[in-house]
Amino acid sequence: MSTTPPIEDFELHMPDDLDVEHCYRHPDRETGVHCSNCGRPICHECMTPAPVGFRCPQCMADQRRSSTAGGRPRVVTRQQTRSRWQRGAYGGGAGVSVTKVLVAINVLVFVAELATGAVSRSGGLLTGYGSAAAMHSMGALAPYDVIVRHEYWRMFTVMFLHWDVIHIAFNMWALWVAGTYLESAIGRAKFLVLYLVAGFAGSVLIVYAAPLAAETAGASGAIFGLFGALALYAFVNRNRDFASRAVLGNILFVIVLNLAITFGFSGISWEGHVGGLIGGAVLMGAYLLGGRRSPYGRFSGSDVALTLAVVVALVALTFWKVHTGLVAAFVPWL
Repeated sequence: MSTTPPIEDFELHMPDDLDVEHCYRHPDRETGVHCSNCGRPICHECMTPAPVGFRCPQCMADQRRSSTAGGRPRVVTRQQTRSRWQRGAYGGGAGVSVTKVLVAINVLVFVAELATGAVSRSGGLLTGYGSAAAMHSMGALAPYDVIVRHEYWRMFTVMFLHWDVIHIAFNMWALWVAGTYLESAIGRAKFLVLYLVAGFAGSVLIVYAAPLAAETAGASGAIFGLFGALALYAFVNRNRDFASRAVLGNILFVIVLNLAITFGFSGISWEGHVGGLIGGAVLMGAYLLGGRRSPYGRFSGSDVALTLAVVVALVALTFWKVHTGLVAAFVPWL
C-alpha cells in the first residue's frame, strides 16, 4: 500500500487579507511600486527613476521648484539625459542642423574644386593630383601667404578645402558624428562659433610652426576642435550620467588614434590638428567656467566676452607672428 500523501490543491484565489493598491493618479491600475519620497503608490507611467527607487510626478515637480529656488540639486533622470544628448539633429529639434549645413558647404566646395581642376576628375579624385595653382587660388593656406602677403582670409577658407575624395570623406564622417553630438549638447549657435574658432586656432598654429611654403587644406583643424570640446564637456559631466562616461571613453580613443595617425604619417598637418584640438577645448572650458555643467542655450554676456577674449588672443598671436616673421620670410626661394 502506498504511503505517499495526497497532493493538495493549490490556492488559486487572492487571500482575503491582501491589500491591493492602485496608482494615486490612475485608480484603475494596480501597482506594487511606491514613490521613494512620499510613499504614494504609482504605476509604470507615473514613475520616474531616481538615485534610490522611483519618484512620483508630484515629488518631481516639487524637486524642480526647489532646485530653481536654490534648494537641493535636481535629480537627473534617464529621460533628461536622453534629451540633453539628443535635442539637436538626433532629437529632431526645430530648425536647421548646423552640422548638416557645414557638411553640405564642404561638399559643394569640393564640387567646385573638381570644376576648377584643383582636384583632378580622373586619377586625382583619389590621390589629389590636381592643379596646385587652382587649389591655392581657392584659399589653401601657406604661412608665407599670411606673413608676407597678409592674406588672412586664407585662415578661414582653408577649413572648407580638401585634397581628394578620401580626405573629404573621412573629414565629413568625423564632422557628422562628433558634430551631431556636440551640437545637441551645446546648441547650434555656440556649436558654429566653436567650430570656426577652433578652425582658426588650427590656422594660427600652422602660421607659427609649419614651413613657410607648405600648403595646407582641410576641415581637420575645426573637427579636432570638436573632439577637444566634446571630450572636455563629457569629462565635466562624467559623474552626471552614464552617457557622458560612454562619450568620454569613445572620444578619448578617437583623439589618441587620430593623433597617432597625425604624427605617424608624413604629409599630415599636425599643426592644424593640435591647434584645433587646443582651441576647441579652451573655448569649451570658457563656456563651462563657474562650475557650469552645460553651456546649452543662448549666449550670455559672459559667453560673448569669453568668446571675444579667445578670438582676440588668437588674432594677437597671428599679428605678433606676422610682425616677427617678416625678416625670416625673405629666403632665397622667393
